[in-house]
Amino acid sequence: MKSMFGMCFNWKVLVGLAAVGVGLFIVAPGYAAAALPLLLLAACPLSMVGMMFAMKGMGSKKSADGALPAKTPEALHEELASLRAEETRLEREISESEARDAEQPQPAQPASASHRIAS
Repeated sequence: MKSMFGMCFNWKVLVGLAAVGVGLFIVAPGYAAAALPLLLLAACPLSMVGMMFAMKGMGSKKSADGALPAKTPEALHEELASLRAEETRLEREISESEARDAEQPQPAQPASASHRIAS
């Protein structure tokens, strides 16, 4: 059960909601009991929103201004040469596969139902 709650709740959101609850209890104790279910309900969606903002820039190779990091022309030429070598290898593999398929005899086709009935 702990792992389920660990996935959903962000500790910062829980601390913030607890602070709101304590503040509400201090300021208006009569409303604290009514607000407690709403605070509990708001915990998971607010945690998800917090995680979205925290993960906003993760996994992106873009720099702060939104541009991709610059590569030197030499690095780009090396990458292009590597891609061309991969293309050549894949074309050779495809042609070898097609040649193997052409050499294998095709299985005999079964007679259709109309030929079986006529005989």
